[in-house]
Amino acid sequence: MKLLLPFAFMACWQIANAQAGKDSLPQAESRDLVFDSLDLKIIQRADSILTDTSRWHKNDDRVCNDDITNGKYSLFCALFKASVDLTGVYQHRRPGMQQVRFVLEKYENGRVKEHRLMDWNNHPDTGFDEVKKVLRESILLVKTQIGKAKSP
Repeated sequence: MKLLLPFAFMACWQIANAQAGKDSLPQAESRDLVFDSLDLKIIQRADSILTDTSRWHKNDDRVCNDDITNGKYSLFCALFKASVDLTGVYQHRRPGMQQVRFVLEKYENGRVKEHRLMDWNNHPDTGFDEVKKVLRESILLVKTQIGKAKSP
């Protein structure tokens, strides 16, 4: 039994690395997104979580437990909480989450180095009104695509 433990650990490690590698592949950045109603609800919920500047956390560390406890959310953590509230899990590359990242790219102006949502949220030039603009534009784009998909 003790001999199987290292093999089990190695298998789990390889599966985790393979999954992480999938997120960094070009298809993870595909702009051909297909949304469902949950994608729209997640972005809308994140928008409603960030009601005003007193609820916005300007110093994101991508660890959301403290944001949830304090009731102050970075853009990433508002999306994280909304996703968990509505689906029970957080899916990093969910189409709605990707749409927010893609909209954000239009306004990033050199503010992103590694993690789009965190870097942009934390940058001194990013303001709360801009965060709301990205969420609302994302909502509109998702609504439009869902509406087109329902049209005959």
